[in-house]
Amino acid sequence: MKAIAGVNRASGRTTAMQLELTMRIGDRDRVAKGELISHPSGLARLELRGFGGRIDRYLLSGAELLGAKDGESLERPQPMLQPLFLLQPSSEETLRAALETFGVESQWIGLAPCGDLDCFVIGDPRLAPAEPEPLPEDPLAGFETASGGPPPIDAVGRVVEVDAGEERLAGPRLAMPGTARIPRLWVDTQDLQVRRIDRANGVFVIFGPVTAFERLMVPAWFEIYEPGKPSPIRFEVDRAVQVNAPPTAFSRRWLLAPPVPAPSPGAASGPVGPDPSIPEDPRAADRP
Repeated sequence: MKAIAGVNRASGRTTAMQLELTMRIGDRDRVAKGELISHPSGLARLELRGFGGRIDRYLLSGAELLGAKDGESLERPQPMLQPLFLLQPSSEETLRAALETFGVESQWIGLAPCGDLDCFVIGDPRLAPAEPEPLPEDPLAGFETASGGPPPIDAVGRVVEVDAGEERLAGPRLAMPGTARIPRLWVDTQDLQVRRIDRANGVFVIFGPVTAFERLMVPAWFEIYEPGKPSPIRFEVDRAVQVNAPPTAFSRRWLLAPPVPAPSPGAASGPVGPDPSIPEDPRAADRP
């Protein structure tokens, strides 16, 4: 954990950062431009501007996600904004605290393949190596059969095994179904860069290779996968800079502020051909 925080520092991510994004649904044409500001304290905001004029805003404070469309609050915001600030803690203590906010149990660390790489998986007890149990001084101490008596001994003094049924499976690693959705952080074993974030609700984010924008190193792209949706939401990072973002920049006042009108069509050259605005559900076209 300390080494991961060291990589965050070396990557220049331990201060607030601003990402300029292009949004796509799967591999289709772009549907919006975005500006994301992420703060290592656990705050983030995202503004998406559809080419048809619609403006969506999202605000993330810890694990709480709020959203607004054209200044009107959304009852159930889509998971457009994910906790990129998990890539920003500068120390082991702040990293563990940030993971705890999302229910990641950082004492569990295992290994699993992640694409062409191997990753440390933080938070999944099913992948963590089993800890050897210490041998008791008296192997028979506290050992009783179901009837409450001492264990049976064979002719040469060895304990005869007794089937304990389901009690043999008790323990923290086997108490959780293998298909359970639990929050996890995936970090590649080679560069100690975050490659994936799993949320308890089944949403997960995959990060592309790290690229440099002067002193700041961030993923070149990231994709958000939501259960039941055929195509991921893809954000490509066009530019990244370190910024000074005070806490007031992440307020509900910003979230619900009336949208600033976009420049008139003649004021600047736009993309060639018709450009769609952001639909209510950007993946609606995927449905039959």
